[in-house]
Amino acid sequence: MGRHDGRRSAPPTPWYRRAALTALRWLGRLALGALAGGVVLGATLWAGTSWQSARLLGAAAGVLVVVAAALAATLPGPAPSVAPPSRTRPGDPSPPRDAPRSDR
Repeated sequence: MGRHDGRRSAPPTPWYRRAALTALRWLGRLALGALAGGVVLGATLWAGTSWQSARLLGAAAGVLVVVAAALAATLPGPAPSVAPPSRTRPGDPSPPRDAPRSDR
């Protein structure tokens, strides 16, 4: 019955473990942003863009990827999969027409 069921809840995670997990999560986002920024920098330099423009575009791409990853983490997870619809109508005791028959 909710919080009055008598069972003990799981102990809270220590602060240092939560801090380490958060730092690791942000480190992954920053690494992804750095990779994206490096790719954009290399591609724009290869295309003949000036160093200043390429650096600006690479930095903008890196920041954009980090922000997008942080925003994506706030979305809810996927909905649970739904069972396929029944081949019979609710309340209909007859089997589907293509089901094997036992009277043959």
